[in-house]
Formats: sequence, C-alpha cells, structure tokens
Amino acid sequence: MSEIRGAVTGGKEWPAHYTYVPATRVGNMVWLSGTTGTDDNGTITAPGDIAEQTRQIFRKFEKLLNSIGGSCNDIVQTHDFFTTTENYRATAAVRREFFTTAQPTSAGVLVAGLLRKDALIEISAMAVLRDPAG
Repeated sequence: MSEIRGAVTGGKEWPAHYTYVPATRVGNMVWLSGTTGTDDNGTITAPGDIAEQTRQIFRKFEKLLNSIGGSCNDIVQTHDFFTTTENYRATAAVRREFFTTAQPTSAGVLVAGLLRKDALIEISAMAVLRDPAG
C-alpha cells in the first residue's frame, strides 16, 4: 500500500489559499472533509430540509469517491453534526439510499450551529477503497 498522501478534489480545481481539501487519500484510505448540503456555488440546496441536505452531502461524497474508483459503499464511518433533531429520522432513509451493501459506523452530535448559514447538518466521513490502486 502506498503511503503517499494525496488531495482528492473530484477533478475540480481547488483554490490554493484554502486550508483544507475535500478529501485526502493515503493508500486505500480516504478521509472526507466535513461537508454541508451545498451546490457548486456554495449555496444550501434545500433550506429547512434536513433530508435533502443530507442527500446532497452524500451526492458530493459519491462524486468525490467515484473520481478515485470508489463509492459511498466504501464509507466505513461518518460523523454527523446536527443543528436540530426536527425530522432527524428522515436522514436514516437517505443513508439507506447510499449505503446499499453495508452500514458504516456513525457518531451523531447535536450542535448549536454550523459555519454555513442555513445548514442543518454537516457530515465528515472515512472510506476504505476495495482496490488500493483504485
């Protein structure tokens, strides 16, 4: 397994002045940065709808993982930060849409707020790719 660390940007040019990347890969392990349900312009896709924001987060994870030969089924752990418990259970159905072969471990934390205005949830994740050469 290669120990070379590499940024995963999903093919997007990533601004050099940012102090983080969307994901980092070391060998077959991938750490996905905390992500909110935003579009390509950074706008929340579904204000007030935690399920749709969750869906958008996993779409973004799927795109990043696809770019290196993986998928959401390679995610083994998530950390979920919620600003509300209202409709929280709806996020479970969304997770089932993306985790079709195995459920990851998870931690859920209720927080007072997130940096992105109107974000109801932020999720970070860790994935293990099945094919380290991926």
